[in-house]
Amino acid sequence: MVGDSTVAAGGERRPGRFLPAVVLARWALWRLPRRGQVCYFVLIDVLAVAAVVLAALRFPPLAAMLVPFALLLGGMLVSAELARPVERHREDTLLGPGVDTPWIFAGVLVLRPGLAAALIALSALHQWVRVRRRPVYRQVFGAAATALAGLVAGAFLTATGVRPLGEVLDARTVALLAVAGLAFLAVNAALVTAADGPRRPREAAAGYAFDAAMTALGLPLAWAAGAAPLLVPLLGGATVVLHRGGLGAGRRDHVTLDPGTGVLTATSWRGAAEAQLDRLGRHGPGPAVLLLDLDHFRQLNDRYGARIGDAVLRAVAGTLRDEVRAADLVGRSGGEEFAVLLPGTGPFDAMAIAERIRLRIASTLVALKASGDGPQFVGVTVSIGVAGCAAGLLSEALVAAEAALLRAKAAGRNRTVCAEPE
Repeated sequence: MVGDSTVAAGGERRPGRFLPAVVLARWALWRLPRRGQVCYFVLIDVLAVAAVVLAALRFPPLAAMLVPFALLLGGMLVSAELARPVERHREDTLLGPGVDTPWIFAGVLVLRPGLAAALIALSALHQWVRVRRRPVYRQVFGAAATALAGLVAGAFLTATGVRPLGEVLDARTVALLAVAGLAFLAVNAALVTAADGPRRPREAAAGYAFDAAMTALGLPLAWAAGAAPLLVPLLGGATVVLHRGGLGAGRRDHVTLDPGTGVLTATSWRGAAEAQLDRLGRHGPGPAVLLLDLDHFRQLNDRYGARIGDAVLRAVAGTLRDEVRAADLVGRSGGEEFAVLLPGTGPFDAMAIAERIRLRIASTLVALKASGDGPQFVGVTVSIGVAGCAAGLLSEALVAAEAALLRAKAAGRNRTVCAEPE
């Protein structure tokens, strides 16, 4: 997204001049290298919309379901906010945002299709606005895949006569609910795997286990939403504690965030980048590495002080997080340097991404202390070096990107230079 934005000294974005955030014609979807993948994403999105509309017309929402819907929606949003520190930096599983999964599956069990789809859409919107901004087409596809999986699970429950849930869950009901959960997982996994390809066995096993556990937590939530609403906050709190404890503790030793900017520290970025390259192996194009250095940052720091300098670093870090994909890694590389790993990105696309980032940063302003002439702002530019990472050799890629960055500096700064191919 290209546009002008204003960032206050405390890091808070102020309204500015923006182009429309979501314009269908500018989706990154259309720039995917494989036409078949583009068609698949569009097909799933259209199929999900059509299926939800038909199901909502066949089974219109009931007024009695508004209370459970509000209860599940409120619990989901509160849980997602409490789990934001973990969700922002964990790797994706097949179902996407893990802390939302119990609430979504509970909605599938107790709500009619229209309300369940609304719960899924609001979850995706909240994740995009508050957690991390994945490319819009990926966020839409994730919601569409989850909606189709929910419709399949709901159709199974309707066909077997399980819904609505009674106050007493006998053995047959619990067994059918478990089967519905497996169907929900299987359909979603099949749709996502068809788009992204199979994962490595160890990685896939961990993802399936996590998704299955979070889906299972949807069963008591669904029962409590109808039979014992006062239990919902307690179950929601337990879900957040388990979610944050299980994921956060597992990553605390090797993922550390820079407290000033919220991106990975240099050491954590290097470790995470090497781990991701090891997972990717030689499959697919890329990856590419970007090294960014703020132009004349020391002069800016000396002139305006460390407080403004820190605000500039936060603004640049925020721009980087907004402009890259969820799978990309953003971290500090030095005092005023940042590094970005772009998996599956060839040199041409990496240059385009780097140029977009450079232009966006050049249009970002940081507010100084207001004077008698009104508010004043300071801007900053960056020089960027781009290099491919052949065969997963991160050290060589960083050296090449550093050389390209020095060439950008020598050529006058505020420009992007790609490393010369060997």
